[in-house]
Amino acid sequence: MESTKKLVPGIIFVLIISYTAMFLSDFLKAYINLESLTIAIIIGIIYNNTVGTQKVFADGVKFSLKKLLKVGIVLLGFKLNIHAILKLGPQILTMVLIYVPVSLALAILLGRMFKANEKLSTLIGVGSCICGASAVVALTPCINADDDDSVIAVSIVSFLGTIGVLVYSAVAASNLNLTEIQYGAWSGLTLHGVSHALAAAFALGDASGEIGTFVKMARVLMLVPVSLVLSYMFNKGNNDSKKAKFPMYVLYFILAGIINSLGIIPQEITKILTKTSSIFILMAMTAMGLSVDFKSIINKGVKALLIGSIVFLVLSSLSFVVITNIL
Repeated sequence: MESTKKLVPGIIFVLIISYTAMFLSDFLKAYINLESLTIAIIIGIIYNNTVGTQKVFADGVKFSLKKLLKVGIVLLGFKLNIHAILKLGPQILTMVLIYVPVSLALAILLGRMFKANEKLSTLIGVGSCICGASAVVALTPCINADDDDSVIAVSIVSFLGTIGVLVYSAVAASNLNLTEIQYGAWSGLTLHGVSHALAAAFALGDASGEIGTFVKMARVLMLVPVSLVLSYMFNKGNNDSKKAKFPMYVLYFILAGIINSLGIIPQEITKILTKTSSIFILMAMTAMGLSVDFKSIINKGVKALLIGSIVFLVLSSLSFVVITNIL
């Protein structure tokens, strides 16, 4: 009971910042489409590096980062509809199966070229190829990456995703004769976070929005095989007691997706579960920001931004050419 009481102040503090970030995100939408995840991290970093996160909040902040994050990732699975994903057809599913490993491999290769931290470049690749910030935070413990690396990766993929929404929406408004299927598939295949992909995909109409949603969910599903591969890569030849372990919550994530696809849970309940997922992940991002020492990440940021930008520019351009010629 005493240990539970210690969690309360920190959890309340994290929750206040999280809702402040949501409010600011909605307020700023008229000017810039900035995710509440990014805003929460920024607030947390600024607070921790100016005022300093007080000890009374420490236990609750740690709980939000380590425990609520995993629950949030599991609940994210209730957004999946495996039947809808399988109906996309072999061409689009093949694109997803190619896009994800190519994006990840390119990020890791660029990381080696620029002599960047391997785990950081891997997280940039994960965020770029699967589902943005959610994928980064889900796979950070999988490869035993530092919280600093996770914060940088989340910030960069969120930033690039926001820029992508603006650019893609401009493309939708232009006269490029893109079909709704082509544009929706392109948005769902290449934009970082779920919110980024959906915001851009619906810019051309409901049909493109639905296609973009299904394609994006197919990418989210790739979280499972990617986590298996990365767990193996970062465990191989590692006898350290702190070696990375496969995160069991990823299996619970796919189980949630299967349950949702069976349609045995009322839609109202599913909405509550996915909303709870968003709040828990947001709280985890807030806690991450409150745990960051800005001095320790500033030197890594430039290379990481360059890697993420090149991956996005190259893969987005190539995917556009492929999709407009095949679909």
